[in-house]
Amino acid sequence: MGTAIEKVLSVQNVSKSFSSDGQSVKALDSISFDIPKGEVFGLLGPNGAGKTTLISILCGFLTPDKGKATLFGMDCTHESRQIKKRMNFVSGFSGVSEFFNAEELLTFYCMLYNIENPKERIVKALKATDIYEHRKRRPSCFSSGLKRRFLISKSLLNDPEMLLLDEPTVGLDVESASALRLLVKEMKQKGNTLLLTTHNMREAEELCDRIALIRKGRIIACGKFADLKKQFFPHEVIDVKCTKPDKIENVLSGIKSIVRFKKYSNGTKIYLANDKDIAKIINLISLADVGLLGINTIEPELEDLYTKIMDADNDD
Repeated sequence: MGTAIEKVLSVQNVSKSFSSDGQSVKALDSISFDIPKGEVFGLLGPNGAGKTTLISILCGFLTPDKGKATLFGMDCTHESRQIKKRMNFVSGFSGVSEFFNAEELLTFYCMLYNIENPKERIVKALKATDIYEHRKRRPSCFSSGLKRRFLISKSLLNDPEMLLLDEPTVGLDVESASALRLLVKEMKQKGNTLLLTTHNMREAEELCDRIALIRKGRIIACGKFADLKKQFFPHEVIDVKCTKPDKIENVLSGIKSIVRFKKYSNGTKIYLANDKDIAKIINLISLADVGLLGINTIEPELEDLYTKIMDADNDD
């Protein structure tokens, strides 16, 4: 028998509605997913999809109308105080006090978290985020990148087993966002579990073990990128750029693995049921008189997958 996977977070049929201009607006609509220990899980969706509402429920700031969310087996609504000893939260929109330096603010948070050996924890958190040299400066005067790293330092003080990151790189410059992504990777290597909400496709593909796509409060797809790619992009695709695209179909007649051709102005895309004939197809095209300009296989990226699933859901 295999070892049971430890679930750190479980969201089961959670719904949440708000009142707006006398009407009820459903922010979350019966969403469900689990996150095992040590996983980086990405929740992707456009602004207003329900990502921040879910994070607020997990932190105990909001109560779901229906369903249940648990962290470490404890109810996020009724046992949030116990949960907060083992988790922490970083928002891309958090503010900081104008009156204290970084070290003083972190000392205050250590008091709130009831942390032993606060000086040791503060030094460790500041060094982990590479802002130790700025400890005597006020975070309110930091650049957006330094401010975000300070907020992550705060979230590391209690050495959380679970970290919730709500749009962590929003508004950051390229260098600061890159440093933050590196920190996420380091945390994963140490065995932390992370939930990352974002609408940054490249970030999600780089960091996440699994992703869930959320739209209008509903999870419309969930899984590993490779598995979702197989589900929504079932065909291998060869892109042939040439001056005589009309000849391609005749050149490749009789190859049974070809599902369809899609011609465009200066080439043809060839869709295949599998990859067994790719080498043969490339060879035939290379030898044929089609005015070949270039040929390559297409590997869909997360952004392609996101667009396709969102479009499909919109059609439904």
